[in-house]
Amino acid sequence: MGTARSEYKAAHRRVVEVKGPAGHHPCDFCGNFATDYSYDHLDPAETFRDGFLWSDSTAHYRPLCVRCHRAYDRAFRQYGKVGLPAVAEALREAARDHFEERRKVVEKAAESLWRARESVLAGREKRRSTAEVAATKAAQELLSRTYAHGPSGISPEEMRASWVRWSEDCR
Repeated sequence: MGTARSEYKAAHRRVVEVKGPAGHHPCDFCGNFATDYSYDHLDPAETFRDGFLWSDSTAHYRPLCVRCHRAYDRAFRQYGKVGLPAVAEALREAARDHFEERRKVVEKAAESLWRARESVLAGREKRRSTAEVAATKAAQELLSRTYAHGPSGISPEEMRASWVRWSEDCR
């Protein structure tokens, strides 16, 4: 028989072997991507030794994200096995509400960023004609000189100045 720590880790490895990586599953509480598996504390044959608590049954592990896993473990320490199922359901509802609220905020921010990006790109297309063509041509000439004469053919200052001119012209 190994140490409690090694058996605890072996139990978690078995869960990954059977169910696959936790990151391939949604969190059971909020629906976000899970990061690891959490023991649900419902196995009557669980093992507790040297401060480690685990189950040998992979059916008693659920994928959770870090936030939900910490909340679930905190609830177990606070309410114990008896109150855990009711608290777990409340945690699940709160996590789903939080996730939906966060998803709406992220969607709104992504939409405004997309609109800003589209307006910038639309403005660039109008100015693209002469400035960008000249800047691109200058950059191509500089690169061809560099490859023709080797790296020592152009000084770092000249390369930097050309890059600055090119990047300013592209704005």
